[in-house]
Amino acid sequence: MNFIAYLAHRTLLRCARRSDELIHLGARERLKSLLRLYVDMIRGIIFDLGNTLMYFDGDWESVSARGANALEQYLMARGYPAPEGFGQAYLETRTQGFARSRQTGVEYTAEQALVDTLMRQGVCNVPAAEIPRAVEKFFEPEELHWVSYPDAIATLEILRERGLKLALLSNATDHAWIERNTRKSQLAGFLDPLLSSAKISFRKPDPRAFQPVSDAWQIPPHEIVMVGDAASFDILGAHRAGMRGVLIEERWAEPLKPHADFADAHLMQPDATIRQLGELPSVIAAWNEVV
Repeated sequence: MNFIAYLAHRTLLRCARRSDELIHLGARERLKSLLRLYVDMIRGIIFDLGNTLMYFDGDWESVSARGANALEQYLMARGYPAPEGFGQAYLETRTQGFARSRQTGVEYTAEQALVDTLMRQGVCNVPAAEIPRAVEKFFEPEELHWVSYPDAIATLEILRERGLKLALLSNATDHAWIERNTRKSQLAGFLDPLLSSAKISFRKPDPRAFQPVSDAWQIPPHEIVMVGDAASFDILGAHRAGMRGVLIEERWAEPLKPHADFADAHLMQPDATIRQLGELPSVIAAWNEVV
């Protein structure tokens, strides 16, 4: 609470003591409204997707292998024979690009990885229009294993009913994947804007990844909170952007380690921690409580 808010709060207490006339509900509510003008209220919440609203219940290695095979089969069926081992080459290209993007803060998309792999493997006659569909085929086996957390929908409903704006910001290599999975899980209807690093280029924790949400809502960053499972992406990025950060703990078997050494690593300390999404409405309510 800033100094002006403190003075308003003191005024409320003094007025409440003056007489019975001033402590009736109408006077109190008017003073509460005055106080809210000077308190940094949370008006919007940005959610991460993986291990925040949804989780993966499969085996990454086997699912990725099935995706690589599906990609090869699709290309061959469309008349673009891929050399033996093409799917594995695509996985390796993605792995290399992923490591590079974590360092640069710029997303290396699944589509670009496919274009690069095709060129390296000497398959140069695939039309650009085929690339998104081929990438979708690669992700189909994986999408079968993404499931929303049991309390995700209920929590979003509560927050929306309270008038809070809700958005999604995910580090992801394919925006169409984000759209399909949030529609399938019925999350998409709650989240506007729906953003990914594949769509906006910048990855968390780059503060530029958060700016489109603030711009879309026309809400200053200090009135927005980011909720996610990774301190070095979600919390660090939120604090760099001037937002608050809530960390969901125990989403991983072992605590996630920072993906790099940061000069501002102290900004990875969350403003609040929760273990279940269902705890979030109480955290927001406590922050927004003025008296």
